[in-house]
Amino acid sequence: MQTKNKIFSFDVVIFCLLFGLLPVDMLNGFLLKEVGIESVVSISQVYKLILFFFIFIRISSTEKLMFISFFLLMLIPSVFQIFKSGTIFLIFNDAIKITKYLGSFLTFLYFRSIFISKSYLLKWIYRWFSFSFLILVINIFLKLFGLGFPMYIMNSLEIGSKGYFYAGNELSGVLLVLCSFLLYWHRLYNNKISFIIIAILSLLTGIYVTSKTAILGTMIIIIWVFIFDPRGKKISIKKIFSYLLVFFTIIPLSLYFIIKYLETSALMQRVSYYWNELDIYTFLLSNRNTFLNDFIKIFKEKYNIIEMILGVGQTTFETLNNNHIIELDFFDIYFAYGFVGVILFISYITFLLIKSYIFSFNKSYSFAQYSKFIATVLIILSFLSGHIFNSGMAAVYIGCVFSLMYYKKNHESKVV
Repeated sequence: MQTKNKIFSFDVVIFCLLFGLLPVDMLNGFLLKEVGIESVVSISQVYKLILFFFIFIRISSTEKLMFISFFLLMLIPSVFQIFKSGTIFLIFNDAIKITKYLGSFLTFLYFRSIFISKSYLLKWIYRWFSFSFLILVINIFLKLFGLGFPMYIMNSLEIGSKGYFYAGNELSGVLLVLCSFLLYWHRLYNNKISFIIIAILSLLTGIYVTSKTAILGTMIIIIWVFIFDPRGKKISIKKIFSYLLVFFTIIPLSLYFIIKYLETSALMQRVSYYWNELDIYTFLLSNRNTFLNDFIKIFKEKYNIIEMILGVGQTTFETLNNNHIIELDFFDIYFAYGFVGVILFISYITFLLIKSYIFSFNKSYSFAQYSKFIATVLIILSFLSGHIFNSGMAAVYIGCVFSLMYYKKNHESKVV
C-alpha cells in the first residue's frame, strides 16, 4: 500500500510539472532574448531535467536499466573527445544534450505504464494538451499586439511569429502533435464544434508561424482526421457527400485564402528569394541539403576512423559546424553519435511503427491508428525538416502520443 501511495505521489508531481512545460519555455525565451539573461543551463533545461528525474524514478527497474544503457552508449563519443581534447566540460554539456534525444523515449516508457495500468488518467492528458495548445496559440498571436519574437528576420524585415518561445524551429513539431491529438480526440468523441474550432485555430496558427512544416502539416492532419473515422463506423451516403464537399469546395477555398494571405505577407519575400536562388529540391528542404553537403566536407577532413564509427558527441559536432546542426535528424544523430546513435534511432522508430501497426487491428486500442499516423508523420518530418527527435520542447509530447497506442477502452466511460 505504501509503494502504491508513493507511485501515486510521483504521478501527481509529474502531471503538475507537465502543465508547466510551455509556460516555462515562454519564460525562458523572455529571459534569454528580452532580458538578456544567459547561463550554462537554461531555466527550461533545468525544469525538464527535474521532470525527467521524477519520470526516471517512476519507471520500472528494467526500463531504468535500458535508459541508462542507451544514455551511456551515446556518451561514449564524448568520453573519447575528452581524451582527445582534454576538455572535461564536454561531458556535462553533452549529457544535457543527450536528454533531448532520449527525452521522448523516457516519456514514452512512463506514459506507456500510465495507459496500461492507469488509463483513466487519459482525461488529464487531454486537459494538459488542451492547456498547452491554448498557451501555444496565444503565444503565436501575441505578435499581432507587437509582443514576442518574429520567426524569421530577413534584411530587417520581421516574418511570422514564435511568441516568446526561444526555439522557434521546434514550434512546428509541438503544434502538429498538440493539434493532431486534440482533433483526433474530438473526432473520436464526436465533438463536431470543438473539432472545427481546433482545426481553424491550428491552421491559422500554422500560417502565422510561417513555416512550411507547420502550414502543410496542419492541413494534412486536418484532412486525415476528418476523413478517417476512429469510431470505425461504416461510410454512409451522407458522409460521402461531406467528403466530396470538403474535397471540392472547402479545401480549394482554404488553399485560395491561404495563398492570398501569403501573397500579401512578408513571408512571400522570403519564399520568392529562395525560390529564385535555389532549385526546387533545395527550396523544399530549406537549404538543408546544402548544409549537409558542406558538413560532409568537414566530416571527411576532421573526423578520424574511430570518430566516423562512434561520432564526436553533440558539442564537438556543433562546434565543427559553426554552432549549428544540419537540421535533418538522421544525419545529426550520425555525425554526433555515430553508428550506435543511428542503430538506436532506427530501432526506436521501427518498434513504434510495427507496434502501432499491430495494435491498429485491435479495436480495443482506440488510439493505435492515431499513434501509427502521427509516428509516420513525425518520422517523415525528421528526415525532411529536423527538430523532431532532438527537440527538447516537443520531446515529452511526442513520447506521450507514441505511447497512446497502449490505451484500451476499458476506462472509456471515465474519460468523457
